[in-house]
Amino acid sequence: MIIPKKLKKGDVVAIVSLSSGMGGDKIFMHRYELGKKRLEEEFGLKVITMPNALKGSEYLNKHPEARAKDLKDAFMDDSIAGIICAIGGDDTYRLLP
Repeated sequence: MIIPKKLKKGDVVAIVSLSSGMGGDKIFMHRYELGKKRLEEEFGLKVITMPNALKGSEYLNKHPEARAKDLKDAFMDDSIAGIICAIGGDDTYRLLP
């Protein structure tokens, strides 16, 4: 079992959306912004948002491969120390082939 290192100030974390895309919907965008602000200001993390994470419910529902790509790309990027799901849930299973 691989135990990840604890995050520290200055570490880069990636935001992904593995289930519903509602985190990118206009009505919920304030929640994303608040969470990002807290990660940056209170924890000193550098937050990057993966390209598809905020494309919205309609797009991410139709494109589970885009959600999977964001996750795989985050794992493959050595500069990323942590991955945080903006939202996850019962639609995550569609990421598997």
